[in-house]
Amino acid sequence: MPQYRSQKKSGCYKKAFFGCAALFLIFFVIVILIIISIELPEIDFTETEKREYNIEVDSLTNENVINASFSWRFVDNSLRRRKFDLNFRLLEREVKSAMDYIDKLAKMSYRDLGLQNRYSDPLTEARVVWAEVYRRVFNHSVPQMKSVLEGFNKIFIKENFGVKDKVYFVITFVQNIPYERPGGVLDLFPPLGTLAYRYGDCDSKAILLYVILEKMGVDCAMLWSYNYKHAMLGVQFSGRGEFLTKNGKKYYFLETTYPRWSIGELPPEFNNTRFWFIDEIDSNELQQELIDDNKIEEKESRRKAKPSPSLP
Repeated sequence: MPQYRSQKKSGCYKKAFFGCAALFLIFFVIVILIIISIELPEIDFTETEKREYNIEVDSLTNENVINASFSWRFVDNSLRRRKFDLNFRLLEREVKSAMDYIDKLAKMSYRDLGLQNRYSDPLTEARVVWAEVYRRVFNHSVPQMKSVLEGFNKIFIKENFGVKDKVYFVITFVQNIPYERPGGVLDLFPPLGTLAYRYGDCDSKAILLYVILEKMGVDCAMLWSYNYKHAMLGVQFSGRGEFLTKNGKKYYFLETTYPRWSIGELPPEFNNTRFWFIDEIDSNELQQELIDDNKIEEKESRRKAKPSPSLP
């Protein structure tokens, strides 16, 4: 019997096994292609959020203007919870100038940045390089934020906000901007870029808030961690919580990446303050104290190095 069954089925099992398998595979592939052809038109692989901003032509100046709209809820000092809608009209040429500066900065060598060319300690390198990158982005961004600051001031006057409400208003505004990494060599947005594209990552949002609060008279510092691959803002506006000290001043941690973090609150996964750097990037003085001469190699490399990718 076994021999008989083998002979009856030999046409498929022996002589044409690969032919049957091939036919089945072809059929299976055709079915998959039909399914894919039905589904793919519903997915647009070419559009990204980075390219989504609305451009209008200003009737008075005849310039291209980007409308950047934001909505979020804010609880003021009187515990009133309200929804706010903000619309910033940004000049497209200024946004492009800000973005071009980030690209230009990414192409600079350490020598172009006024820094040593090689460091024996990656921690020292990260601290020195990013302090200089953040400082340059801050200084380049301040003049471009005039209209944005004027927009906030109009709201403050209309709402009759006190100092605390003003500070927390802009904090919650930045915290509610969606989190997404900008990409690129530096993986960093300038403040105008974060507003125009309506998203940003940790250091992009921290620098945006840094500029706004500094112009409001709140002393700030940049906080970032090589170990945690994260960045936050430091503010001199609270007497409670976690802080770092710089030039005799206490800067309290402020998480800008997501909403509902208060001044002085440090997420548990980032809570070892020894792993954090601090720098007052609004200072025009180069932070030479960040450089440990004992850790810098005496012979500089002729290799032109670029800053490492940004913190997420």
